[in-house]
Amino acid sequence: MGPVVLLTFAFIGISLLAKKISEYFEFMGKSNIKYKILDYLADYIHYGKDIGIEASLALDSPNAVLLDRRKKGQAYLASKLNPIDGKENTRGQMLSPKLVDCRFALAKVCMPLMRELEFPAKRNFVTEVRNRKQVKSDGYAKGMFEVDSATMSNLIFVGSDAVHTLGIDAFHAPIQEEINNRMSLVDGNKSSFLRFAPLALNPELEKNANMILGLTGMDQVRYSLSGSEAVDAAFKDITASCRNKKIIVRFNSAYHGHVSGVDYLNCHNHVFLKECTQESIEFIERYHYRIAAVVINPMQHFTGVNKASPPGEKLNLSSRIRSAVPREEYARWLHSLQERCNYCTEYLTRVAFVLDDIYFAFRTPELFSSDYFTHPDTGVPLKPNVMILGKGVAAGYPLSMVLGQKGYLNTYDKRFLLQVNKTVGTLSAYHGGIVASNVFLEAIAGQNSLIVTSPKIQLAEMVKKFDAFSERMNVKFNAESLPLRIRNFSNTFSFDFLSKSLYNSRYPQYLMAEGVFLGNYSTGKFNLTNDCTKEDLEMLGNKFVNAGLKMREYGFFEPVSKAAKKKLFAKLAWRFGTVIIRKFFNKIMEDKHIDIAVSHNHPVNKFGHFWSSVFMILVAYPYIFISSETMKGCAWFFMTHVIRQSGHFFYEQQDRDIEKTKFGHKDKSKKQAAAALVGAAALYINRAEVCFYFTSHYGDTIPLLRVDHYVALVALFTVVPHYVEIIYQFGFLRGISWCLKIITDPFTDILDFHTHCFIHPKWFLDLKDQRAIYRLDIKTKQVKKLQ
Repeated sequence: MGPVVLLTFAFIGISLLAKKISEYFEFMGKSNIKYKILDYLADYIHYGKDIGIEASLALDSPNAVLLDRRKKGQAYLASKLNPIDGKENTRGQMLSPKLVDCRFALAKVCMPLMRELEFPAKRNFVTEVRNRKQVKSDGYAKGMFEVDSATMSNLIFVGSDAVHTLGIDAFHAPIQEEINNRMSLVDGNKSSFLRFAPLALNPELEKNANMILGLTGMDQVRYSLSGSEAVDAAFKDITASCRNKKIIVRFNSAYHGHVSGVDYLNCHNHVFLKECTQESIEFIERYHYRIAAVVINPMQHFTGVNKASPPGEKLNLSSRIRSAVPREEYARWLHSLQERCNYCTEYLTRVAFVLDDIYFAFRTPELFSSDYFTHPDTGVPLKPNVMILGKGVAAGYPLSMVLGQKGYLNTYDKRFLLQVNKTVGTLSAYHGGIVASNVFLEAIAGQNSLIVTSPKIQLAEMVKKFDAFSERMNVKFNAESLPLRIRNFSNTFSFDFLSKSLYNSRYPQYLMAEGVFLGNYSTGKFNLTNDCTKEDLEMLGNKFVNAGLKMREYGFFEPVSKAAKKKLFAKLAWRFGTVIIRKFFNKIMEDKHIDIAVSHNHPVNKFGHFWSSVFMILVAYPYIFISSETMKGCAWFFMTHVIRQSGHFFYEQQDRDIEKTKFGHKDKSKKQAAAALVGAAALYINRAEVCFYFTSHYGDTIPLLRVDHYVALVALFTVVPHYVEIIYQFGFLRGISWCLKIITDPFTDILDFHTHCFIHPKWFLDLKDQRAIYRLDIKTKQVKKLQ
């Protein structure tokens, strides 16, 4: 039985290992490894010093005529976007550094390589936003928002936001009035719980849960404050309901939020598949035993399947052409995906089908993507196991929802005592958001008497109006031979760039020059509200065309040639490479400076470092690196190293706290290295006895070292253990920089300590007290003995 059992267990072990390895590599290929590589490179790809406006305009190697056109274009923008009447945006410049969120930073719209072509301080501080309801004689929109800034006035604001789609008077003003009434804490409003932020069950919460569950056909709801939080909560709830399954399937470039556990970097158990492929559907069934959920962002239908959503085009070095699959084709794909998830749940293991409707919902008369993407043949809507809604469900107030069928949200046997709820929050069901959501849902259901036209009818009219606007705009762009196209889903718009130009991302700047404000950080995405009239859209379309004509006139739509792109890549590689090397060199020199400042202050220590460096350079290094006489070189290296460390051990009155600021060997590790050297010397003296012991006990199984090998090994191990510790703690490159510092220390030490090549003999009597505690004043270099 012995061999049988052994072979059986060997087969089990090898089979499990093979399956694990196979899965690991397949999942790694579909993981977020691309984003991890980019995140790693983020610490090294540095722009460096500014190259100037003219060089920024010539990144694609234009001829002299084209470059001259671009200079004129830059001057034109400066005349339009510079502060009016010489006013500077001091309020924005003072406020921006106090805020962390990049969305409040000074505006950036261009591709990062063109950072010097920005006009960041000219438009960032918005002093007023107003809705233009009356017809104006100055040519500005009557039904669109308008902004005033600290430096510019009367800009049409088409950025809007992702929530408010319908008109002010027709929808949002009436519901805002009702929200204000219900939230009021005065006039004896006893029904307002707002001041208490209750987690207890209450009437408004009861109403909201019943309305939203009735509207969506779901069984349970969880509340959060933002869309990202809701997605994170949904994933936690689903994995808790699918024990031992941690994998979340999502699709390439689909956005689901920025919080940890959801964003592209911190999603450790997420795999990324291609949308609209049969291979992805088969992958889900093949690994059903690992997969807890499959999540879809249906806005990818608008963005472009497997394409980065705006403002992703700011990173493009060429054109941006997104081909959206037809609605019927995308709907068929979603139904196929749902059917496969349902098949796995029924016959294999539970796999949740999740619709992330945070951005999609309440933009069409169907309200949700489940009803928008009905099956092309049967007309049957999607029936997701989980649906996620964002702030749109509360008219823009901070509230989001995770809606699920029974059994999918935080469902497990509560008698497992160590399995606890992983999503909690004091404001999980923020009462203000609940009240706003109730008013909004009542309006959607036609229960607000102040709203004359049904919201669903308003949405249908809005979709029709904006679809027609996009069609007209593309006809105009084509008629003017402009390499621009516009796309929309309901009230959300984005530009496509047909030309393979490096400078496409400048288009929002030329829109600014035409008086159109897309937002502080937009590169082509914007939202309109239903207040826009036909006249508004006609005026806006003319400005879009005029901005494009200016871009073309000044040469910013000219395509970059393949040769120019290769030259640019070569320049960038050289530029980034030299910046990395320079920063690497500066870091090494900084380490040296700190090392000298905090632990090389005693004259004898400086004297020892100077002369040990001299003999290292003149004797040890030539023996090792030139003559290949390792034995002699290492012997000299050993002796000079002993001299260097003796200064630290016997003389340097080390402040052990301030010493921690330096990188590399500390006083403790140096003493350990010194002790190891003493042990190595003792081992060498008694080498005959040691060799006899090992050969008598182990025979020839342990190879014997020659004397030169032994000396080289001892010399290396004065630094190797600490090198390993540095790599483990700080990474491979930091270890390399430390090694380079150690190798070059003798050369820089001669420069730093040449003033102490000769010292007064009295200093050799100034031995330090090994038990004392010293304090160093880093500015005066005075050392004080505390005890």
